[in-house]
Amino acid sequence: MRTARILIVDDDDHVREALVDELSTMYRVEAVGSGGEAFDALASHQYDVIISDLKMPDHDGIEVLEFARQHQRDAVRVLLTGYLDERAHDALLSPDAPYKVGKPWHDEIEVVIRRGLEQRDLARRLSASVEDALNMSTFDDELAATHSPIELSEAVVRRALTIEGVTACATMVRASGSEHPFTGGCVPREGAGWFLDLPLDGEGDLRLRARGLGDSARQLVCYMAHRAQRRCGILEARVAPVQSMLGPGARVNHLMRQATLGALTSSLLHDLASTMQTLSVALADVTQLADGRLPGLADAISDANAAGEEAVSLFVQMRKFIRAGEVTLRGVRADQLVQRAMRLAGGYVRERATLKVGPMPTDVEVDVAEPLFLQVLANLLRNAANASPRGGVVDIEIRADAREVTFVVTDDGPGVADEIADFMFEPFASTTREGTGLGLAISAYVMQMLEGRISYRRSPKRGACFTVVLPRVGAGD
Repeated sequence: MRTARILIVDDDDHVREALVDELSTMYRVEAVGSGGEAFDALASHQYDVIISDLKMPDHDGIEVLEFARQHQRDAVRVLLTGYLDERAHDALLSPDAPYKVGKPWHDEIEVVIRRGLEQRDLARRLSASVEDALNMSTFDDELAATHSPIELSEAVVRRALTIEGVTACATMVRASGSEHPFTGGCVPREGAGWFLDLPLDGEGDLRLRARGLGDSARQLVCYMAHRAQRRCGILEARVAPVQSMLGPGARVNHLMRQATLGALTSSLLHDLASTMQTLSVALADVTQLADGRLPGLADAISDANAAGEEAVSLFVQMRKFIRAGEVTLRGVRADQLVQRAMRLAGGYVRERATLKVGPMPTDVEVDVAEPLFLQVLANLLRNAANASPRGGVVDIEIRADAREVTFVVTDDGPGVADEIADFMFEPFASTTREGTGLGLAISAYVMQMLEGRISYRRSPKRGACFTVVLPRVGAGD
């Protein structure tokens, strides 16, 4: 970071020398002895800070600092004086007034300069963020003009690199188990500030990577990735960060938590009823098999026990969540999560459609709060069954790479209606009279808590395709 440049204006030789001696150890300092000399310097050079004495023979400090305001770019202006007359008093009460430091200044002058520069830098970052945000209004037009993945990548990278705070940006393509730079070269995972690795297409093979400083820059890059996904027909849930129940937005956070509790409680009752039904069937099997066919009896008892354990686990985890919002993560094999979700929703799906299970790698783990994540998968399976026509197919499969695990649910329905597509992950978004319209909103909220994401796209040859993505266990090692 460059050293700030300071101009001192004072007709007292001793004051000028004292200020130069004090400030030159930290800043580049220049000094002049009159208002006229100050005008010449300010018209010719750019300064970060101007410190001017109030009383001088030719032009006073008010005139000098007003000239600086008009001819300098957001310089920090400081009026140095031992007393205030009425004119100076009025000037210090005006909008965009200079700072005031009294004589003798002791260390006050250093504190004022430091705070002034901090406030200026903050204002500059805010202004740059606003300008960047306004420039985003034409970003969709740029994306609409693209006709290939490489054109889309170039548009995203080009615009991202104009954002204040973005230090590096590129796109990568994954193919045959390896990664290759697509546009912009490579972005290091390690370094100062934040790092983002976001998908731009439905399969997650085209990735946007960026590094930078400042939360506003990070949010703008995330927004750009979201709009690029939209261009590719993908709609990803965008949930506000979970905040303290006492912080800003706490009311919305609280309502979403209550909605989650209500839906999970309802689901619990449904699952307990299903469990009881399973137990009843198992007991009936026991009766029928009492004639000595013991292997069948053992299988029936095993199924009953597994269903009972499922319900108990759900109840324990949801009770913790209800009481304290506690979410406990543990490593679980991805295929086991699918198997458990099918036990929860498989019967419902098979009544309405054919359920097909795709590739299920057995060596892939994710960190999850099982009961919460199972509700996400079960909800997607039930939605897919409801959307599919009679005789339709609902597919569920797992895709994994070195860093992420993706669960994919596809159906043969009409896809999400256009009128709710842009806000399907918000509460009460629904075009049917059935249900509450909270399922996808709760799923998005849960995926945020699990540090994952959920998104939708229309399958080219079928109906809706929902994906939920979680970090793979060991990906950060």
